[in-house]
Amino acid sequence: MPRKALGTKILINANAIAGLTSINGLSLSAETLDITTLDNTTGYREFEGGFKDGGDVSISGFFEAGDEDGQIAVCNIFETGKTTPFAILYPQGASWGFNGVVTAFSTSAELEGHISFEATIKVSGKPTLNFVTSAGLTNLALSGTGGILSPEFDAGTRYYTFADVTADSVIITATGAGQTIKMFVDGVYVQNLVSGAGAEVSLDTDSKKITIMANETSKAPKIYEIIVTKGGI
Repeated sequence: MPRKALGTKILINANAIAGLTSINGLSLSAETLDITTLDNTTGYREFEGGFKDGGDVSISGFFEAGDEDGQIAVCNIFETGKTTPFAILYPQGASWGFNGVVTAFSTSAELEGHISFEATIKVSGKPTLNFVTSAGLTNLALSGTGGILSPEFDAGTRYYTFADVTADSVIITATGAGQTIKMFVDGVYVQNLVSGAGAEVSLDTDSKKITIMANETSKAPKIYEIIVTKGGI
């Protein structure tokens, strides 16, 4: 049955781009190769498929200069020309996963209107359309002197805090069955985690955002975010 688009989001690495009002694309297309031969008897040309193209993804919305891991990251990637992982997550659980290059970024200000922005992402390589959501993690634990994970872990809960840590680092342990588990710190990919094995994250600042992305083949990823803060701030 039809579903409202409200709740759809696009991720850059593992961070949602804020302030969006429109996400258009992907638009897949394929070239054709003429394979008509001289012994053709129908009078019609014959073709077979050639290279495929993932097309462009265009996004637009309200400009948010403080969205460092989203809008500002898109602008920075435009400058570097770096191919970056993106994902479009739909509210019913389906998703697109693709690598892309940011080919356009613009802002606009109109009298009696809000400041807006637009960006275009060129799909690089083969995108993947997933119809089922990953089951997610079976457990998520953090250890560090003074810290308490809140709320208690639940596979369906996305946002957590781990506050008042007095140690210089925390150990994060993510457990999942048959999944690829990726860890991002402050929006930057750090490493793939081994299920059930601890990984250390240094607390060289007063606050860190740790993002865990759990994914299974042909399924939409499930994402967990933990804000870790040091005590006394």
